[in-house]
Amino acid sequence: MSSLTWRQRLLDGEPLLSSFIKTPAHAGIEIAGGAGLDAVVLDAEHAAFTGSSLDIALLACRAAAVAGLVRVPDSRPGTLLQALDLGAAGLVLPHITQADQAREIVAATRYRDGNRGFSNSPRAGGYGALPLARHVDFHDGRAALICQIEDASALSQLEQIAAVDGVDCLFVGRADLAVSLRRFDLDHPEVEQATLHTLQVARRAGKAAGLFVADLKDVPRYAAHGASFFILGSDQALLRTGWTAQAQAFRPLFAR
Repeated sequence: MSSLTWRQRLLDGEPLLSSFIKTPAHAGIEIAGGAGLDAVVLDAEHAAFTGSSLDIALLACRAAAVAGLVRVPDSRPGTLLQALDLGAAGLVLPHITQADQAREIVAATRYRDGNRGFSNSPRAGGYGALPLARHVDFHDGRAALICQIEDASALSQLEQIAAVDGVDCLFVGRADLAVSLRRFDLDHPEVEQATLHTLQVARRAGKAAGLFVADLKDVPRYAAHGASFFILGSDQALLRTGWTAQAQAFRPLFAR
């Protein structure tokens, strides 16, 4: 297992595979870690995660030795702080459209040069084991900050967002981006052009580039344009695909 933090692996451009966890339960996370994923992304934006279920999910990440990222539902300081205090290895930040917005988020996650609220009593502080100065040194800049680019209005601000110190990755949310562009097709040329441009801007700025893909066959295409961080499908998608295939194979066994 690498001794580098997950954030450093991301910034080094290491190919990283993850998947969305949309079911607030520990077993799927343990399976993902055992299967060899580099991270799981707990989808607190679109799935029914509560503070308690997020706590258990991040504990499962620790038990399974897999990085636990949290896609937060909003960028309020309290929301960011909760995920970090519970031990998130990174935050996936929806709908980043302006550099000032990104700067405010960075400040909310940092002690030095920021305004992150301090407490060493949660999991991130070892339940009080880390003294104040050591806690600050350990955690400042430890969690990866991944800015989702998924709005048409963000496309003219990509260079400014990527230039923000503390932003580690530009991550394309193609579905929301397609809707924002009013194209309603992930493969529309305008969506594809915006996706590739975002990846290229991130790499020119020395930041990581990533995106969601539904199928492994899409990975080489985007890796060729600089993407190294991939969220591939979700726990629910894998269950649906597997059970659908089983059901379709099962029926013919009894056909007359």
